[in-house]
Amino acid sequence: MTSDEQNIAISFYIEELEQSSKENNFNIDDLMNKLDENIINEDLEVPYIINYHENYTVKELLLICEYYGFVKEIKSNKYNKEQMIDILVNFERNPINTDIVFKRQNMWFYINELKNDKFMKKFVLW
Repeated sequence: MTSDEQNIAISFYIEELEQSSKENNFNIDDLMNKLDENIINEDLEVPYIINYHENYTVKELLLICEYYGFVKEIKSNKYNKEQMIDILVNFERNPINTDIVFKRQNMWFYINELKNDKFMKKFVLW
């Protein structure tokens, strides 16, 4: 290398442009939060789908649909397992349904606890 090649400097500058008042103002933080929410929502759907697909039978999925009150629609339209899972995941991910989903999950937990107890399992007709 020659001495000229060693002394090369790179320079740049950033110029901030003013927005005209006619342009739409936006907040980059708001945009990033919306992007993050969409990514998180999509990422969280996949584990729900996998859980229902691998750990539940069609009969168990129908019980969950019955608890939520839409088993008749599922049966009348003759949905397959994947379609039922999509409907359940969409229902459970909707913030409006948070209370009933939480209650159902608690009840299913309690049923499993009772079924796994040596004494109490004889009282569970599940």
